[in-house]
Amino acid sequence: MTLLNYVQKHSQAESLEIVNFEGAPAICERLHEMGLHKGLKIKLLGRAPLKGPLLIQFGTSFIALRAEEAQCTLIQAL
Repeated sequence: MTLLNYVQKHSQAESLEIVNFEGAPAICERLHEMGLHKGLKIKLLGRAPLKGPLLIQFGTSFIALRAEEAQCTLIQAL
């Protein structure tokens, strides 16, 4: 399930694990450069109003992901 699909179906913040990336190579590369990688445990904190960016936390870092980036991120709930 992609991170974007997960947000559309669940409203509570949960711990998630990134299982893979798929989609445009440029977006996947950008996600890796931001520190996201396969096996990383993240916490979904919420979404900005009007279908804005998603706020995630991993370690001590916080990142806002656009819908295009969230669509490329495959996750599973822990």
